[in-house]
Amino acid sequence: MEPAGIRPDKSKVVYSSLRDEPDFAELLPFFVDELPEKQTVLSQLAQSNDFESLRREAHKLRGSAGGYGFQGLSDLAGKLEESCKNSVRDEAAILQSVDELLDYLGRVRA
Repeated sequence: MEPAGIRPDKSKVVYSSLRDEPDFAELLPFFVDELPEKQTVLSQLAQSNDFESLRREAHKLRGSAGGYGFQGLSDLAGKLEESCKNSVRDEAAILQSVDELLDYLGRVRA
């Protein structure tokens, strides 16, 4: 079973838990506006089977998403990062994690 927050209803839009915080209200749109580019990069790395670069991108996204109050996104990025770290990489599991992360990224809103 997945931890809470990792596999939310796919039809739901995702908002930051910090969206009502005055210090973050102005910053969140900048973070969210960069996500389509991150989707493209992650997709390209997965298609080229560049799992080390994919791990690094997932690691960066894990930290920044958590810092901006997107815990579910951080959890999914962490799951992908761990999948890529595994010395015996399961390509199907990695690609499944990428698909889940890309879907989630598409639902994040400021």
